[in-house]
Amino acid sequence: MSRSKALGISVGLLLTLSFVAFSASDAPMIVVFYEEGCPDCLKLEEFLAGMMTELPESAIVRYEIHEPGALKLLGALETEYGVETPSVPATFVGDIAVFGADHEAEFQLRDAISRCELFGCPSPLDRILTEASIRTDVLRSMLLVGLFLLLLLWQTF
Repeated sequence: MSRSKALGISVGLLLTLSFVAFSASDAPMIVVFYEEGCPDCLKLEEFLAGMMTELPESAIVRYEIHEPGALKLLGALETEYGVETPSVPATFVGDIAVFGADHEAEFQLRDAISRCELFGCPSPLDRILTEASIRTDVLRSMLLVGLFLLLLLWQTF
């Protein structure tokens, strides 16, 4: 195999691996925190079920507040959005946080969801990048560079 062909294959493999490692995730547009047995949470769920005809299932992620890590995640979102959660349900969409399930909350959610559908919006989970996730990205980059260098060395022998 010629060096130019091997180099072409190596570059193609590197680009494929880069795409797989760094492709955008199907991040949810709506993040909901709820508690089992909560009447307002059930009311919010009915509202969201009505919205599901317009949204894919992957657009909503739900966390029961007693699940391991849910309160820590809620705290990180509270910090990022500059709010304190007075009660559940707590819903994060685009650049707003909505609490409760009354008519005003439903109006705010419908408006925020519509804006996200029209103009796009980052996932609330994307807003809380941590140092750990940044370190993971750096390690992935180093791994890809190392793999590329190994392929080049392998081709020279």
